[in-house]
Amino acid sequence: MRATITLLTSCILLIANGRDAAAAARKIVLPSGGQRTEAYLAEPEGEGPCPAVLFLHGGRGGIVGGDPQQSLAALARAGYVALAPMRLKQNTLRAEITQTRGALEYLRKLDRVDPKRVAVVGFSRGGLLALIAAVKSPELRAAILMAPAAGRGALSRALAAATKNTAPTLILVSGNDSAQADHVEIARTINGRLKQVGADSQLTVYPAYRSDGHQLFFKVRATYWKDLVAFLDTHLQASKAQ
Repeated sequence: MRATITLLTSCILLIANGRDAAAAARKIVLPSGGQRTEAYLAEPEGEGPCPAVLFLHGGRGGIVGGDPQQSLAALARAGYVALAPMRLKQNTLRAEITQTRGALEYLRKLDRVDPKRVAVVGFSRGGLLALIAAVKSPELRAAILMAPAAGRGALSRALAAATKNTAPTLILVSGNDSAQADHVEIARTINGRLKQVGADSQLTVYPAYRSDGHQLFFKVRATYWKDLVAFLDTHLQASKAQ
């Protein structure tokens, strides 16, 4: 009996490890106007076409906020092809927007991706870029902004351009995310403006996280991840037959 249980446990571990290996993010290089742009790509098990997510990390100047590789692996386990471009150290906002657009085009053209079921997820600086993408690319099925940053006037310009055709947006923030900037107020401003123009927008403010709410999104945590996946499933998985 003990040997049978041990064998069963071993089989379960092998299956789980196999799934983790299939979902693991691998490094690739994106074509980007002659510049070498590194990125990570993770794919789910099974055949396509699959829904897809572009993940935009936080930070600037070589700093990577959040955990792109862990996030991509988790997205792949949830059934999504996931891509995370790594921003160049000296990028301007204009260059970052161009890079985001190029990464979306690359993602849509992958063989296993359904180009009509693509979403963007961003954290902090990446959240700002995700909002800009949602405003400029209404064909996106969804956008998720985690503690989005404001930039130097970039947020105001993006919100001024928002219309009712802006991609359905979920904004996530911790109630004590105010160490570097008042991300709670930024989140409320975004949600208020999107609702004002008739766009589909939702805001979730989580309880305070440790001493700095920004750290909530440094890793994949059950606190917010279940909401993130549920929103993606609603807007990408349910639209498969459309």
